[in-house]
Amino acid sequence: MKKIIIVVLLLTGAFTAARAQQDVLYGQYVFNNAIINPAQAGIQDQNQWGALYRNQWVGIDGAPVSKSFFINMRLPKRLGFTFGAYQDVIGPMNEVTLQGDLASHVQISNNWYASVGLRTMVSRSVANLLSVGNLRPGDPRFSQDVSTGFYMNVGAGMVLFNKKTFIGASLPRIVRREIGNQNAVYARNERHLFVYGGTNLPISPDFTFTPSMLLRATSDAPLQVDLNALFNYKDLLDIGPAFRNLEAVGMIIGYKLDKNWYFGYMYDYPLTEINKVTRQSHEISLRYLWDSPHKNRIRSPRYFI
Repeated sequence: MKKIIIVVLLLTGAFTAARAQQDVLYGQYVFNNAIINPAQAGIQDQNQWGALYRNQWVGIDGAPVSKSFFINMRLPKRLGFTFGAYQDVIGPMNEVTLQGDLASHVQISNNWYASVGLRTMVSRSVANLLSVGNLRPGDPRFSQDVSTGFYMNVGAGMVLFNKKTFIGASLPRIVRREIGNQNAVYARNERHLFVYGGTNLPISPDFTFTPSMLLRATSDAPLQVDLNALFNYKDLLDIGPAFRNLEAVGMIIGYKLDKNWYFGYMYDYPLTEINKVTRQSHEISLRYLWDSPHKNRIRSPRYFI
């Protein structure tokens, strides 16, 4: 029954939930910043590669599951490069994306810097309709799987920052696309606008407080606001609450295992009526960081979402 509910939401006319979910709702974007903005490529003082797994609404068949792998590196001449591989599954929908970002970092005043980035990506989306239990035998909408084949998209973004403050905006996917056939449209890839900012506030020799906010807007869906409040202890432990309006509250925990390895975890508790059937979402990340040989005078804040 739970699986049927998810499928009905996807195949009815509104598609609001599907559109809102398309650009993955990773809560740990504070630890994997290039997911939401190509301008983040190479902007940190260290290179990094990592993986992230999100299991949303645990216990519901067809609930969103997201996996990602990424590399983020600083290049010579104040350039940065990011490569990412992502798989997002919700109900019968399965999308795989490969993306590459290139960013340029420039100084615009004595204290402020800017990064501008461009993104190129290739994706393939499949609606596995034959795996869905059809309550209407002969319904042509369920008679075959539907695939987009491979298609290109582009994105762009920019970030302004100094040693303590960051402000950014991005459109990770600019081209809109429908997934369907002559019988029905099963999903639509909509544009998502991200606007975000935050600041690092030292509160003692051992503790730093980093409040941040992310606004996410797309057509036919409510404006989403993510609020994070991370406390860092001696550059080893990160912990703090997270809030997503209309949807969830949670807690983020990060721990520096050694000089190079960093582990992150996030728990979400849903605030919508879906908490009648599930009360948890989990997100796990692991990163490896190393010093870049390409140094410059630009130094980003410790947390740069």
